[in-house]
Amino acid sequence: MLEARCLRALYKNVPVQWPAPTIDPGQSWQEWRPVPGPGSSAQPEAAEDARNTQIVSLGARLFFDKQLSRKKQISCASCHQPDKSFTDGKASAVGEDGLMGKRRTPPLFAAPFAKDLFWDGRARTLQEQVVGPIENPVEMNHALSDLIPRLQDSEDYRQAFQQAYGASSSNPIDAERLARALAAYVVTIRPAATRFDEFIAGNTAALNDQELIGLHLFRTKARCMNCHNGPMLTDNGFHNIGLSFYGRRLQDLGRFEWTRDPADLGLFRTPSLRNVAKAGPWMHNGLFPSLDGLLRMYDVAMGPDPKETGLLVPCKSERIQVLNLSDEELQALLAFLQVL
Repeated sequence: MLEARCLRALYKNVPVQWPAPTIDPGQSWQEWRPVPGPGSSAQPEAAEDARNTQIVSLGARLFFDKQLSRKKQISCASCHQPDKSFTDGKASAVGEDGLMGKRRTPPLFAAPFAKDLFWDGRARTLQEQVVGPIENPVEMNHALSDLIPRLQDSEDYRQAFQQAYGASSSNPIDAERLARALAAYVVTIRPAATRFDEFIAGNTAALNDQELIGLHLFRTKARCMNCHNGPMLTDNGFHNIGLSFYGRRLQDLGRFEWTRDPADLGLFRTPSLRNVAKAGPWMHNGLFPSLDGLLRMYDVAMGPDPKETGLLVPCKSERIQVLNLSDEELQALLAFLQVL
């Protein structure tokens, strides 16, 4: 492992001038760069609405309003808490009446830049994604056909929708405008700036020696850049890292459960690692309560594959390999993740 003094010479400039990371043959990747600013998004309709500050303000109000759930128990922000990287700190999402889903609440930082949303990619637009939890019976449990009249009964909301959309109707609130407002707010969400941002801007003093060694390992021996690249540290792709628990109590076959395509068995979205230290517990099922434990499982390639073979048995991605990292290297990686 290179000494920190040597690494500072290698990484003294901005990322486009750094040594190339270790990437598997044939894999596309993007270099790290600053978080895209306002107006940057893979969701053009939501980004266009986000230019209207009144629509964004309305979306933020709705996002934090418990009236969106049937019994007024939870809001979108109950699960997507800003101080927890827009997740909730729980291993599984908990909806109205304490009903628990089988997956954890995903962070939202990658949502403005992804074309397929949720852990399994079943939503193609933010407008579709934001209303999914509202109608889900184990989340907010509120049919839009019942929610819209509730909002229409509010003079404050009627005025807010009127001002945001310039609607001439006496009842300017409908499901489309509700979804647009929520999506416009979500598309503005960005992670808090960290010392990592200072480092990629060229300030080599922003990271200490251990964190810098962790950065280098992340890009090389630990193979993390194969999936966690680009400005949001995610390829926005879907991969099977070996946590589908095939044939066991916690079985979750990921994207396959929506598409029924055998090629999608065990695939889950790559989450953004921006502000990752505040986003635990980690993985789609909240299996890891600590980043240290997560790194140690990656080190052993997430354990053995299912013993069964066949058309409908998940096959772990070739990107997941035994790493043989030392304890010192694992601690350096951990220190780097805590800076992101």
